[in-house]
Amino acid sequence: MEHEQDESIEDSTTENNETEDIDEFEDDNASRDVVVPGEVLTEDTKNFLPGRGTIFNKDRTKIISLNIGLKQIQRNYINVIPLRGFYTPRPGDKIIALVTDKNPVKYRCDINAKEEGILKPKNTVKRGKPRGYRGGAPDNQDNSTEKYDIGDILIVKVLSADRLNSPELTTVGKYLGKRRDGLVISIDPPKIPRVIGRSGSMIKMLKNLTNCNIFVTQNGRIWLKGDDIAHERLLIDAVKKIEKEAHTVGLTDRMSEYIENEKKKRGIN
Repeated sequence: MEHEQDESIEDSTTENNETEDIDEFEDDNASRDVVVPGEVLTEDTKNFLPGRGTIFNKDRTKIISLNIGLKQIQRNYINVIPLRGFYTPRPGDKIIALVTDKNPVKYRCDINAKEEGILKPKNTVKRGKPRGYRGGAPDNQDNSTEKYDIGDILIVKVLSADRLNSPELTTVGKYLGKRRDGLVISIDPPKIPRVIGRSGSMIKMLKNLTNCNIFVTQNGRIWLKGDDIAHERLLIDAVKKIEKEAHTVGLTDRMSEYIENEKKKRGIN
């Protein structure tokens, strides 16, 4: 069976973060108080409106929280930044998927969302128009699901996503396809902006201090590869600490100090 070669994703730490990701946990308007579902956020409904993660009560006299998270005020909207939650697919997102099933016409993939993603064979083959073929050469793999196996880890891009249909995926594109090396870890998807940091500050620091390549995806899954197991374990521990302390202030500086101290304790360079 023919497999494509893995395309290197080294030095791609910010490649998947070019969407409008804002490190909301560092927003000046985000409080550090954790709110819970049903909690009243304000009774001033003349000056404020419910935003993400909030709604009016039945009488429209209060704005209440729908999620566990941090209260945030942007202009006249009150939001709650969730501390936990599922990934919501958006077209253009690059994410890590696990092949869970396949039949002659499609693959089913776990993408850490409420719905499984669908990968069709036509979206696994790069199309071109070699000389001598009008309209492009025929490709026998277009209708085959022999390329990937159940259990394979794929980096994919979301082609389409709506409430009525399962998200459609593709493995055609830069950095996309099957991963045969490295490790994949998972954190809560709402914490991903914290791992990236403002203007990529956190992820650059993690890469430089741990000598690891890291590719962060919007569905809460992170691919990483280091020089050795010791550096990979250090990075994993650091990411888990970021996830746990995502709601705190000054996390980037604190994580830099943590990693430097851990390197001394563990005797790694």
